[in-house]
Amino acid sequence: MAKFTVIKRSDMPETRKQGGRLGARMKEYDRYILGLKGDEAGKLVPSESETARGIALRISRAAKRNGKSVDVRTVDGAIYFALDNGS
Repeated sequence: MAKFTVIKRSDMPETRKQGGRLGARMKEYDRYILGLKGDEAGKLVPSESETARGIALRISRAAKRNGKSVDVRTVDGAIYFALDNGS
């Protein structure tokens, strides 16, 4: 069983920023989400080393990280996404 201890909130360690390749990929997908304005939608076509499902998941996670709601659709291997109204 895990050992539970109560500490002061001020003694709680800071969260680490994601770095390296993963951090760069997260920033890339954040830019896709934050770059959409008004009536715009994005389209991504996977490279040979990527899957449509993986890209759709990264788009959804990027939207969530940025407090946005996104409509993601996969059609014929391409991923289309747009911010939901109100995002």
